[in-house]
Amino acid sequence: MLVRLLKYLQGYVKIKVEGYSPERLLNLCNAHRILLWGVENQEFVYEMYVSIKNYKRMRPLARKTGTKIILLEKHGLPFFLHKFRKRKMFFAGILICIAGIYVLSLFVWNIHLEGNVTQNNQEILEYLDSLGVSHGTRKSEIICENIETKLRSRYPNMLWVSAEMRGTRIMIQIKENTDEDIISGIELKENTPASIVTEQAGIVESIIVRQGTPVVSGGDEVSAGQTLVEGYYVIKNDGGEIIGYEEVPADADIYIVSTEKYQDSFSLKYKSKIYTERKRLGIKLTVLDKYNEFVPKIPFEKCEKVTELKEIHLTENFYLPFSIELDWYLEYVEEEKKYTKEELIEKANDRYLNKYKNILQKGVQIIEKDVKINTNDKLCVVGGYVTLRIPVTTKVPVVIPEASAEISGEGEH
Repeated sequence: MLVRLLKYLQGYVKIKVEGYSPERLLNLCNAHRILLWGVENQEFVYEMYVSIKNYKRMRPLARKTGTKIILLEKHGLPFFLHKFRKRKMFFAGILICIAGIYVLSLFVWNIHLEGNVTQNNQEILEYLDSLGVSHGTRKSEIICENIETKLRSRYPNMLWVSAEMRGTRIMIQIKENTDEDIISGIELKENTPASIVTEQAGIVESIIVRQGTPVVSGGDEVSAGQTLVEGYYVIKNDGGEIIGYEEVPADADIYIVSTEKYQDSFSLKYKSKIYTERKRLGIKLTVLDKYNEFVPKIPFEKCEKVTELKEIHLTENFYLPFSIELDWYLEYVEEEKKYTKEELIEKANDRYLNKYKNILQKGVQIIEKDVKINTNDKLCVVGGYVTLRIPVTTKVPVVIPEASAEISGEGEH
């Protein structure tokens, strides 16, 4: 690759050598260290490539040997420049382009964020802009170490931040603490005394207590709001009398099994949209927060609006203050249809899963279900029972028994 580039910069030609003894010329070229390549023999005629410099050195040798050199092709930068030597604006344009590329390379044109979950790109980019780090900022004014420090200070849930300049791009990699309590803005204090209560009635399947006083055992039936592990230890004297309480943050793995009734119903019929080929287009042009909207006349009785937003951006996060919004109005007619047996089962399952979707994401497991699907003239009725395995994690402030007040009072006499 490098050799080809050097040949292009120096310039080279393709020639044809013919005469009484072209081999003699080739031998003289070899003796005078004239480099030839791509040599082809075509019945007493040779074709080959040679650099411009060596081509000039070959001509006296050709006259000496009585051979003739015919120029076939010209290649390389010198010939290109010679061809356009009178086009001054062309070369001026090339120089301006090179200068423009150099000037643009001195600025930041893209800020790439990776790993952020709780803070979106726009929020971080706005904060960086307040620090003077934005698209169009000179690279010499940006210190990556300062970006890392400022981001960690601004967002405590960012455990690790790395900023690196790559060409005209700033690469910012972020590692966040995605703990649910931190995400919700609640900072849990591990040493805060607390008791564990259940929000669901059921039967205790298992309980493993690491800290605190258990109130129930495996197999016990519990009601909603009942305390399962107290956030304190009872302190007794040698005679077995209660002399005080030591508050602690209760810690335990508890699972209860709860069976609940499930009921649902929906219509056997539904309305389906049948789209025609008729449609209208509306356009909204936005420039610097000012817009012009062209809304077409809608001749349809029923239609659906589908919006397609086209924003112009030069780099990943560098958007120009110009956008085009295309609003398609699609005509449709409604047709009443009836669910098939397979569609009824699929829809019933979808509604069933949607009902329990949120609690399943919190670690709840469905261990058994007895649900049946029945239909009448108008409705599909789904009913039965669902058995859930629920982890108990709710904590509440510790409530010390009233006896502790009497103990404290006796200690004052």
